[in-house]
Amino acid sequence: MSASYNDPPATTCLCNALRKASRSVSRFYDEELRAVGLRTTQFSLLRLLSRTGPVRQGEMSELAALEETTLTRNLRPLATAGWVLVQPGKDRRQKLVAITPEGTAKLEEAGPAWERAQTRLRAMLPKGAWADLLAVLPEVAHLASGE
Repeated sequence: MSASYNDPPATTCLCNALRKASRSVSRFYDEELRAVGLRTTQFSLLRLLSRTGPVRQGEMSELAALEETTLTRNLRPLATAGWVLVQPGKDRRQKLVAITPEGTAKLEEAGPAWERAQTRLRAMLPKGAWADLLAVLPEVAHLASGE
């Protein structure tokens, strides 16, 4: 009996399993956020900036666990839309990133869509899995980062 296309064998590689789950969950949240014109990555960056206030781009890169070039690429459409402001810092090599009032409004507009995604996904998971994942994934990230 061969495995069907829709039922691939389970992987023993944690990296592949996490990446696959991450892509699937991102698409799930993107479906809800599409109606307000945001992607999950954009929502996450706006939310991070709303919590930190103005922050150096290098520090934001660390907080978001993104390479700085990836962060620059992800910030570009947010800046173009007027949702974030990227300005030179005290040192010419630094950039300071802040959410704008328009970005705060967009984040508030997106909140219900994000909550719907949260609620729907939580309902699909086995009992206790939500809390377990929220407890273990930050630890996995921390350990894998070597910090």
